[in-house]
Amino acid sequence: MTTTLLKHEWLRTRGALGTALGMIALIGVLGSLLGSAGWPLLSQLGMALGVLAAVVAVPAVQLVLAADYWRTGYGRTGYFTHSIPVRGSAIFWVRLVWAIIASLAALVLTAGLALVAWWAAALHSGLTSPSLSLLSDTWAAVTTAAPPWMIAAGLIAGLSSFLIWPVYYYFAVSVGHERRLAALGAGGPVVVFVVVYVATQVLSLLAMLALPFGVAMDAGGSLEFVRFDILGEVAAGAAASNDVMPVGFVAASAVLVAYCLWRTARSWNYKVALV
Repeated sequence: MTTTLLKHEWLRTRGALGTALGMIALIGVLGSLLGSAGWPLLSQLGMALGVLAAVVAVPAVQLVLAADYWRTGYGRTGYFTHSIPVRGSAIFWVRLVWAIIASLAALVLTAGLALVAWWAAALHSGLTSPSLSLLSDTWAAVTTAAPPWMIAAGLIAGLSSFLIWPVYYYFAVSVGHERRLAALGAGGPVVVFVVVYVATQVLSLLAMLALPFGVAMDAGGSLEFVRFDILGEVAAGAAASNDVMPVGFVAASAVLVAYCLWRTARSWNYKVALV
């Protein structure tokens, strides 16, 4: 059944996703090509479009799927969706998996458009053009500065920063359509999302206070864990150190994501309220 549901997600959303990704790719490539021409003003505009296309690819895909999640789960076709003889949480998990797959595809497009924009910018500036040797040298520098487990943790954290947004979007849509918020209409999911966003900021601050650690580079050029006093940094103002990356917020994000996943699945199973 999971495979069937996943196939249905692909068939239902492929048109919207293909259109969005195709338009973004076209704008990104044409913008970068215009940027490579070296024409005053027009080239700067083209480069801006090329970079913008790379930046918005993942959010655009996620918002397209969030709109589909809203429409088919709680809109006019919501009754059909919830009448499928499958537990509601199973439908939610499949939709989330599909959102992650689509986000990864968009992330590949982002990387490709970024390389094209980099190449275009390098033609008329002092930047080094992208090449396999440059990427290899960069990777060698990273592996020299950090142990494998730290690199893996950094890659997972970086990738997760792109993939957690569908969790927040789907949580906001589902909880925002429960009976106690149904009177707000479209405002319900918006209110819930604002609450989630504020919660991420508050929990991140508390986590950095509770886990006062960060990652910094030592004198030898290697990354290491160091203490990070966020209150001391705030008090220092302009004199604060900017070479430490706090890690406490990662724990806060993990806790909030776990809660949103559990709560959204529960909403699909027990708290659906369709108008």
